[in-house]
Amino acid sequence: GWTAPTSPETFPFERHQMNSQDFDKCRQFLEDQLSKNIDNKELLATYQKLIELKSQYDTATDKALIEKEIREAELNTQFRTAAYANDTDLNKAVHSNITNSNMAWNAQQAESQRHHQTTVANTMTHAMS
Repeated sequence: GWTAPTSPETFPFERHQMNSQDFDKCRQFLEDQLSKNIDNKELLATYQKLIELKSQYDTATDKALIEKEIREAELNTQFRTAAYANDTDLNKAVHSNITNSNMAWNAQQAESQRHHQTTVANTMTHAMS
């Protein structure tokens, strides 16, 4: 399907993506024609149009790639932030559980200690009476 353009009106890249292979074929063809017909204004205009469109296409492609990289970086940052928040919440929950367990254990120990003291006191009182 590649046909060489002969004027700016028949330019193949107006509505299509301009891949490098087509661009090179087109450029080589036009350069060959220009070397044989240096004074051909139509060929020169077509050649200029080709370079201009390729430049616009490359700029748009670069811009799209850069925007894609920025979006990926933003998503990565959002993901890391969310992951950090999740980890932080998890750490808080674990810490809270450990703290609650320690408090419960300490309360249990204190209760056992009081019970022991009461038992000893009762035994002593009973022994003395």
